[in-house]
Amino acid sequence: MRILVCDGLHRKGVKIFEKAKGIEVEVHERLGAKDLLEAIQPCEGVVVRSRTNIDRTVLENSPRLRVIGRAGIGVDNIDLEAATQRGILVMNTPGANAVAAAEHAMALMLALSRHIPRADQSVRDGRWEKKKFVGTELYNQTLGIIGVGRIGSIMANRAQGMKMRVLAYDPYVSAEVAAKLGVELVPPQKLFRQSDFISIHTPFTKETRGLLDETAFKTMKRGVRIINCARGGIIDENALYQAIKKRKVAGAALDVFEEEPPVNNPLLSLPQVIATPHLGASSEQAQVNVATAIAEQMVDYLQNGLIRNAVNMPSMSPKMVEQIQPYMLLAERLGRFLSRYFRGNVRRLKVGYGGDLRDLELAPVTNAAQKGFLERALAEEVNLVNAPVIMKNRGIQVDVATSSDARGYAGLITLAVVTDKRESRVAGTVFPAPECRIVEIDDYRMEAPLEGRMLLISNYDRPGVIGFIGTTLGDHQVNIADMHLSRIRSKGTAICLVTVDNPVSSEVLQALRDQENIIEAMIIEV
Repeated sequence: MRILVCDGLHRKGVKIFEKAKGIEVEVHERLGAKDLLEAIQPCEGVVVRSRTNIDRTVLENSPRLRVIGRAGIGVDNIDLEAATQRGILVMNTPGANAVAAAEHAMALMLALSRHIPRADQSVRDGRWEKKKFVGTELYNQTLGIIGVGRIGSIMANRAQGMKMRVLAYDPYVSAEVAAKLGVELVPPQKLFRQSDFISIHTPFTKETRGLLDETAFKTMKRGVRIINCARGGIIDENALYQAIKKRKVAGAALDVFEEEPPVNNPLLSLPQVIATPHLGASSEQAQVNVATAIAEQMVDYLQNGLIRNAVNMPSMSPKMVEQIQPYMLLAERLGRFLSRYFRGNVRRLKVGYGGDLRDLELAPVTNAAQKGFLERALAEEVNLVNAPVIMKNRGIQVDVATSSDARGYAGLITLAVVTDKRESRVAGTVFPAPECRIVEIDDYRMEAPLEGRMLLISNYDRPGVIGFIGTTLGDHQVNIADMHLSRIRSKGTAICLVTVDNPVSSEVLQALRDQENIIEAMIIEV
């Protein structure tokens, strides 16, 4: 068996491949697109970092490929859908470089607070400008951390060692875990208003794109300092530029950019900005950790069939896959739906199975539900294998129950999330084809296809609301593909689930919310 290493790998990782029985390894520091297509053809495995793209074209020209190893966390340079379709396992190494990334963020925060890069350059230029570079202490300052997963938790610990007060925003962390970390869970608006420093440690998803935008910067206290070692695109770079020019933001330390390298980026013209070339994981120890981890995982898989840190495949027999795959898809979509629907900080996820589902192996289905639920917050690292571990580490209890009651359906899956504010519930089933359908949202009953882009609207049950919804969407050129209604007469409320063909802008959502009979409108994609 042959392993191709595309972006270089620490020698300790290469040695693991070399010592493994029946495995040959070929190492390259950089491969062009044409050379990659030629080199990968005889290989059973390939190792990449962030530089090499394994796209559909590469996969279609890899007849022997069985496993792709990402020496790191993010797999955005790998076509997961194409790999899955071809039966190629994709695995990564979550957590192997967490300490390096957190310490780099801490280093940037210190450099930003004391003007280290500019002061260093000043001395090298022959100047001695002590008064020009008066800094600020971290002691007794407030650090706001967005995302307290592996890296954010380490950052919080380091900051507490500097005697900083730590606020955190992460709807996927329970109050109990936050208490153990010694951080105060707060809504984003409170974090913005009270933080002297804000450090970002959340993945880049549709929900976190532009999380720090013009509105967010207006909410922040004057003189705040921003650190980003997560992903480019989470910060609206133009909004940050304007906030620094207006002196709302005192400075920013950025290891990542929306476009890398950041050619002609106006932020680099500002003396208040510190920039590093995506060095978060670039420590000697992190390089060793990710290299040895991915090598050991790939050898275990190729030699023994052991799957660890898989991104796109659970550990299941072919017969089991055939039986439960439709329900895994349903559970994952219900989890995604619920992740957009709930409000508050999560305490518990309840998974219920009814009817014929009691006779199936349900552990992978439960994992799929957790994966779908977590993806919005952890798109880069959650998968069918590690979803339960992530839920446990975040203090989110998962309760599973079975029942003979399926409300007339052959099989029924119910997901409910308990937060500090309320319990939110959705239920679904699989129809022949197979087709996933949602049949319950809280106490509202309906039967609607669970797929694509949906607009969920809750409203008071009064005449004219449905007409207003249709007219508003039509006026904004949003085509309705499907619409399902449900109401609770005793409450005088109703919901409308609309499947749409086009993206729904914030302007459309606001137009809907401004109508006096509409309680809420949100976009949900499954």
